[in-house]
Amino acid sequence: MSTQTEETRLMRIAHLRRREPRPWFLYSSLLVIMLVAGWAWTAGDLYTSVLTDSQRSANLERFIGKLTPAPVQASGDWSDFRPWAMELLLEGEALKAVGMTLALATAAAALSGFLALLFIPGAARNLATQKPLGISCGRGAFPAIWSIINKLVRLAFVFTRSLPEYILGFLLISILGPDPWALVLALAIHNFGILGRLGSEVVENAPRRPARTVIAHGGGRLGAYLAAILPESFNRMIVYFFYRWETCVREATILGMLGVVSLGYLIQHARAARSFDQMVFFVLLGALIVLAGDLLSLLVRRWLRVER
Repeated sequence: MSTQTEETRLMRIAHLRRREPRPWFLYSSLLVIMLVAGWAWTAGDLYTSVLTDSQRSANLERFIGKLTPAPVQASGDWSDFRPWAMELLLEGEALKAVGMTLALATAAAALSGFLALLFIPGAARNLATQKPLGISCGRGAFPAIWSIINKLVRLAFVFTRSLPEYILGFLLISILGPDPWALVLALAIHNFGILGRLGSEVVENAPRRPARTVIAHGGGRLGAYLAAILPESFNRMIVYFFYRWETCVREATILGMLGVVSLGYLIQHARAARSFDQMVFFVLLGALIVLAGDLLSLLVRRWLRVER
């Protein structure tokens, strides 16, 4: 009996495969990508260089040698690493730069997240419609108003996330001067569009029954969003928020090269001085911040999942 059932199931699967349309566009696109990748890998003209192989090898060996902290290079004793690192942290500007990087990233993520939460109901296609979640809320004086709002908010999300943070930071610093808020605004504008788009997708895929109940009892779109959808989807929203916060930390490091004293400023300064050991140290500090943020995100999400 089980053998017949398995054969029937396999026959149904084969029948469905024969009936479904062949995704020729997907197959042809995959073929084109493979051909382009193969051409790029074998095209020798793309990799021409003024340096010979021996010169590149010598440069790489010299660069790797300079990654070792200067006092360790001099003494050959790695016990000298700790005083050197503590001096960079406490007596130099590294600790200040770490604090500035964290402040820039946190302020930008908080600002963009707060604004995104305000605009998400207007971007979610299941809420910004004449019949939110399939429940009529009356015709109103202008029935197409919600469709217009939805398109405008989604267009705003597309526009803001298409603006590169570095270009925004450069323009805002040209206007406001080397002020940290110029970088905060640059990061917030870009991440507003990303968090808004991700949040609207979460809302559109959230369970409908609790939100429909709120609307059916006169709660309206905003009530359904605040009372049902947002609490249900908050865990996933937190995941996206910390994901963008980590991105803000990395971007704040890069934007520091525009003149604000963050880790990027110190990395640029160390690179200009050819102090590659200090440069790598500052890069690793940024990586540790991101790892700490990922750990914090894990703890927050675990705490939210605990039943009370």
